[in-house]
Amino acid sequence: MFNHKWKRLITKGNAALKRRCNSDARDLYCQSITESDRLLKLFRTPSCEQVRTPDNYLAVISMMVVSHHNMADLWQRYGVRVSQTYYLEMVHQKMIDVVRDGRFPGALRTVAFSELKRTYMALLSHYKTNQLADEAALLVDQYSRVRQTFDSSYIVDGQVEMLIH
Repeated sequence: MFNHKWKRLITKGNAALKRRCNSDARDLYCQSITESDRLLKLFRTPSCEQVRTPDNYLAVISMMVVSHHNMADLWQRYGVRVSQTYYLEMVHQKMIDVVRDGRFPGALRTVAFSELKRTYMALLSHYKTNQLADEAALLVDQYSRVRQTFDSSYIVDGQVEMLIH
């Protein structure tokens, strides 16, 4: 499996968090974000055909979401709302970027779009909980535009092609 390093980082980060070693957890979660970004880039490389499977598409997108949400949860524990917001917004934007990036396979972009709802709901809940109405309104508008554009996608040779470039 291609994600063994990421799993090890998340496992160690979660263990550090359980031991209340927050700085160790923060460092490990940061490394897991870097690793998930590195793995995502593999899917833009034509020479890495062996990792291009539906299970791996879901795995890499889930890795990104889990890494960022773990970091956001850690910052919530610290009580640093601005950093928590940053990581929630970051992963949501990364999902949008994957959906829009034609260098990724269509199936991966479709998985990213389906997971976009997860990051959207987490971010919207965060905004509402922290009384960030302006940010929530912008998020709703942005998500609506992405959905509308994705819904106008079309199928070419069995693959979803996006009109979002």
